[in-house]
Amino acid sequence: MREAEFIARYAALVEEGRIRELREQLSPLHPADIAEIIEELTPEQGAMLFRMLPKDEAAEVMSALDPPQQQQLVEVFADKELVDLIANMFVDDAVDLVEELPSNAVRRILQLSSPEKRATLNRFMQYPEHSAGSIMTEEFIRLREFTLVGQAIAAIRADRRRRVSLHTAYITTADNRLTGVVSISELLVSPDDVAVGTLGLKDVISVTTDTDQEEVVAMIRHYGFLAMPVVDSDGRLVGVVTVDDALYIAEEEATEDFELMAATTPAEDTYLNTSVLSHAKNRLPWLLILMISGLLNGLILGSFEHAFIAVPLLVTFIPMLTDTGGNTGSQSSTLVIRGLALGEIQIADALRVLRKELGIALLVGSVLGLVGFGRVMLFGDGDVNIALTVGLALIAVVMLAKLIGGLLPIVARRIGLDPALMAAPMITTIVDAIGLVIFFSLAKLLLPI
Repeated sequence: MREAEFIARYAALVEEGRIRELREQLSPLHPADIAEIIEELTPEQGAMLFRMLPKDEAAEVMSALDPPQQQQLVEVFADKELVDLIANMFVDDAVDLVEELPSNAVRRILQLSSPEKRATLNRFMQYPEHSAGSIMTEEFIRLREFTLVGQAIAAIRADRRRRVSLHTAYITTADNRLTGVVSISELLVSPDDVAVGTLGLKDVISVTTDTDQEEVVAMIRHYGFLAMPVVDSDGRLVGVVTVDDALYIAEEEATEDFELMAATTPAEDTYLNTSVLSHAKNRLPWLLILMISGLLNGLILGSFEHAFIAVPLLVTFIPMLTDTGGNTGSQSSTLVIRGLALGEIQIADALRVLRKELGIALLVGSVLGLVGFGRVMLFGDGDVNIALTVGLALIAVVMLAKLIGGLLPIVARRIGLDPALMAAPMITTIVDAIGLVIFFSLAKLLLPI
């Protein structure tokens, strides 16, 4: 069945009030798939369908919706519906929802929430943005170190609260200091009269609440964790970051880097949900900066006007020279930015990157220089000096572009900027200007100008 017909069928069921049939259709679906259906319906139809969902499932569907759809639903919810929804959402999902809503909706949610829930939301929202504390959740299994295995299993069975993970339990002291971690499978095969503190790992890998979220994602990837425990400054366990949150953050960070590399300010929403005005505001400043930077090339060309008046053939090689410099610089910057993002390259590796890019530049530049030299000799006027000027300029520009493209992202990381800023547009602008100076300087040296 085509997607349009699929959505039309659900819309008809909603409009006709065929609740039993609709629930039968929805019951086998994953919450993320139900969220996609709601996003394709009208706001009124989406709200009606949402109200038919069980409370726990409704909370998961809400977490999977895009912010515009979340806001539409919140606006039509009665107070009791909103309280029930927030109460059934995991803390991290509830915080994400609150942070995406306008201030009036946030005030309404906080006023309607229970004092305990309100305190929890306020505490989580006070953590620094993009920190482990801002993305963690507190719904995990916590066991005291002197609890016996039999008691622990009985407590887990009796606890009906929703947990983000049922595969791992974290062992703490009476004052919540993290001392160990044990898998549920290990609990199940251990004798009932053994203290849980004697099981599992004792040297637990954890992060603090102020650890940057990118570092948390890198650690989850490195260790293959399904959840990363988060402790406060005193070593007390306050939450966990789950692998699904890590995947979302990795996608978010990759999207942000991609947008920066394309010389546009990262958007807060998806492409289709961002207005034309917002898109223009995100792109225009960068385009203005690059355009003004491009004026520098005009000034450089103007200062060497006598050179291409004396040898007009030089002008025909400028596009080849600038394109080659920009492309080679982009190759280096893209690979180094990726390496920095994945933790494969550190700031301390700057000299290693320098040596590697220098070697690559010598090999690539020599080949391209020879091709440029042959181009002039075979298809130009055969002037050896012009051929040498083009060939040497290509070698110099390639080496320059490789070194700038390889080192600038590391420099950006060192001074606290996002390395993605030093991507193709910025590298191309810098290399073009310096490349033109090198080209015409060589021309003045080798040609009768």
